[in-house]
Amino acid sequence: MVDKMANTVAHFEDILKTELTAMQNEFASHMSVVDLQDRSRRSNLRLIGLPEGSEKDDPVGFLKRLLLTWLPSLAGKEIEVERVHRMYTRISSGRTKPRVFLFKLLRYTDRELILRAARLHAPVKTSDGATLSFFPDFSPVTAKRSGAFASVRKEMREVGIQNFLLYPATLKVVLNQGEPKMLYSPEEARVFLRSHSPTNSM
Repeated sequence: MVDKMANTVAHFEDILKTELTAMQNEFASHMSVVDLQDRSRRSNLRLIGLPEGSEKDDPVGFLKRLLLTWLPSLAGKEIEVERVHRMYTRISSGRTKPRVFLFKLLRYTDRELILRAARLHAPVKTSDGATLSFFPDFSPVTAKRSGAFASVRKEMREVGIQNFLLYPATLKVVLNQGEPKMLYSPEEARVFLRSHSPTNSM
């Protein structure tokens, strides 16, 4: 009887191990696809807030001209734009926000130059007063993971905690001492924020 039970337990353990291995392989395969998607987009940027129709019939020329107006620190840099388009969304008569302006650069380094310049000149505004935001173009999976930090990042900035989002979804925070700390989930970031908020330091 004992031997039979032991054999049954061993059998179920083998089944669980097989299923766990299959799940791990499936997850690894899924993340590999996500990584490939992100790599294919690494020279892309999303521009949020640009009023519809601003680019008229020459979006590439428009962007190359206006980048220097919006981001003066790019003067002297040769930014090469390969293609530009508005992201498709289902047409709605009640839509008030302009569609995302997606553009592909020739070089990944140009993407980084633009992102740094956007942080330097924030808030970036058009001549009509529209506020522009520049973001990397990640896969939907990575975008969802990094987007989960949005609210806690805002709260950190409000209390003076510097923070930077690292690829694919790790929050780097820098305190007054200059010692960086890595936070790997929104929950961990929120715990950190509570322990370092001004009300808790009194």
